[in-house]
Amino acid sequence: MAKSKKVNQHNKQAVVDSIPLAPLNKKNNFSIEEIICTGLLLFLIILIYNIRSKFLNIPFERDEGIYCYMGELLREGKVPYKDFYEMKFPGIFYLYSIVINFFGETVKGVHTGFMWINILSIMFVYFASKKMFSPIAGIISATTMAFVSLTPNLSGFTVQSEHGVALFIGLGLLFYAYARSKKHFLLYLFTGMSMAMAVMIKTTGVFMAVWGGVIIALEFLFEKDKKYKEFLKNIFAYSLGGIAIVCIFFLIIKMKGSFDEMLYWTFEYSKQYSQLMTFDEGIKYFGYTRDAILQNHKLFWYHSILAIPLCLFPSIPYKLKAFGITLLACSFLTIVPGYFFYGHYWIQIVPGLAVVAGLTYHCIITIFENKFKLSKFGIKYIYLSIFAFFVFYHIKTLKSYYFHPNYELILRQVYGNNPFPEAMKIGDFINANSKPEDNIVLIGSEPQIYFYTKKKSPSRHAYFTALVTNVPMHKDWQREFVRDTEKAKPKYLIYFDHPISLMVQPNVDHFVFEWANKYVNEHYKLIGMIDMIDGQYSKYVWRDELVNYKPEPNYNIYIYEWK
Repeated sequence: MAKSKKVNQHNKQAVVDSIPLAPLNKKNNFSIEEIICTGLLLFLIILIYNIRSKFLNIPFERDEGIYCYMGELLREGKVPYKDFYEMKFPGIFYLYSIVINFFGETVKGVHTGFMWINILSIMFVYFASKKMFSPIAGIISATTMAFVSLTPNLSGFTVQSEHGVALFIGLGLLFYAYARSKKHFLLYLFTGMSMAMAVMIKTTGVFMAVWGGVIIALEFLFEKDKKYKEFLKNIFAYSLGGIAIVCIFFLIIKMKGSFDEMLYWTFEYSKQYSQLMTFDEGIKYFGYTRDAILQNHKLFWYHSILAIPLCLFPSIPYKLKAFGITLLACSFLTIVPGYFFYGHYWIQIVPGLAVVAGLTYHCIITIFENKFKLSKFGIKYIYLSIFAFFVFYHIKTLKSYYFHPNYELILRQVYGNNPFPEAMKIGDFINANSKPEDNIVLIGSEPQIYFYTKKKSPSRHAYFTALVTNVPMHKDWQREFVRDTEKAKPKYLIYFDHPISLMVQPNVDHFVFEWANKYVNEHYKLIGMIDMIDGQYSKYVWRDELVNYKPEPNYNIYIYEWK
């Protein structure tokens, strides 16, 4: 009798494991649920368009500025890793170049392009979750993606490269959802290509590329009727797609003659940079960033993470257990390398978090239906209504941020005393007081000014921080920067007497500062100064006003003009 009961339990679990993630309704292609959720998706897109449209002119922070500047240089035919450089693969340059090409080389244009990148990401997540679970799961995932990716301390309002990473992770999840259902070679190929594109924009996307291979293997292991040839074909297609994308980008760089330089910046320099933060410092920064990001968005994060304990219920198939846990784990790993845990790194987590939000819904509905024998029809609309209520409350709580954003206040709250609002005003001043042929140079890491003014750095070291980072080559780079600047004789020199902007690390050569003091005294006159008072507000002093002005002992920015 006990043996019979054990067999029955085994058969019951086998039936549970064989349940498809999203059974198709062949009799009715457009159910009431699907029509409702499609309408909600359209409403969500219009709402997000309306919100993001209010951020189109917000000033860039320094990473946004350098990426936009490099996108411009690429469009002009400059060679990546020779004429400019980054410790990321070349996909990042092409992403910004394409956005600038289609939407314009202005702050508003780039923000518009990234607004549509975000909207596409929301749609990819919706259709992925809908395919795997249900339309209501899809709209819950899409809503999670929409509002978490707008989090202020996650740099949601920015044009950070991680938004591009999220785009291709979302696309990869969409292709995977269809691939696991249809078992088609091309769909696995496209999944691999999408995840590889994420890696080509930011190296940490590699964890999501690994996840794709892992979940295909796990799905095969949990199959009762294992088809080895099909599995090998699928994993081959996925790998082929990823390798193809990497080879295409590497071939482009090889043809441009900067392959060795790419290897240095993306591997050697990146390795040195990743060692700058200690583990203990990283843990402290992780706690601070986590708390800031979750502050007003706990609903979405806790709702998604709830999927982990829910997966432990026996009524949830092992495939889903593996899917949810591995997706969250690999999404989290994208922010770990280097232990920096900067807010914008967390954008990479959001697509996985959003799809797992759909899994949370799916698990709760399944558990209630199987354990409590309640009507699925009634539960799902009650669930959707409760979720919608909390979303409405969230929007109401942050209505000032969403609908009446104060740019300077937001930048101060997120980035502290960084001179990002000031950098845009400096750009405006230079644009109003210079000719197209005039050039500039920055002593400080605010390369967004190059983008604002459409003027080029005299040196490939447009991001000043590399010159004062404690890596072996920094001394040579300082001298190269000095030679380039002296040769160019820039009409304007902007000096940031600001530790966060200069980012000088301990034990670095100060040659570039000794040179700058002498060079400025010999060749430039002071025409403007920005006095950043206690990180609360800035005082702008120009030309004649400087005569009797005594600056506060704060962070200052000096604008010089060639004598």
